[in-house]
Amino acid sequence: MNLFIVSQVFAILACILMVAIGYIKRRHHVIIAQNIQFVLFTISYACIGGIAAVVGNVVSLIRNIVCLKWNLNTPLKIFFIALQGIITYISLYNVWFNWLPMNAGTHGFFDWLPFLAATCITITLSSKDDLIIKLGCIGSILCFGTYDFILHNWTVFAFDSFSMLTSLIGVYRILKERKNPVPF
Repeated sequence: MNLFIVSQVFAILACILMVAIGYIKRRHHVIIAQNIQFVLFTISYACIGGIAAVVGNVVSLIRNIVCLKWNLNTPLKIFFIALQGIITYISLYNVWFNWLPMNAGTHGFFDWLPFLAATCITITLSSKDDLIIKLGCIGSILCFGTYDFILHNWTVFAFDSFSMLTSLIGVYRILKERKNPVPF
């Protein structure tokens, strides 16, 4: 089966979940849904040569698992940002992954966008404020949307746009709830 078709199947599944995450308001539920999304996207990007996204998703998955078990403090944030930066650098410039398609790691600055996306999430993930976490997600979506555009990954780019919309709706819902709290 063509790797591009396999990529698109996993991408569509991940994208449906990504759009749904935009509606989720609570941190714990966002993290669990993101973990599933990271696995699906890792498979998808590996099939089309998005090595920077593969690295970003694997490190982000590990970060989220740690975040579910323990508090993501500043030393852990620095560790995960540095780890992803180092692995991204090594994978892009030493081409460890020879099994990936030929276009892996050939997009210059844009190959660092998944790193920036993960950094947005990592910095905001430990916040107790759901709005801050949602804003980190929006920063991440902007980075990955640009990356998908550069890779010509149109299916995922379209869903990045939908995810941006649902995340903005999520922000609206959080702000509305703060203005008029429900008396439960």
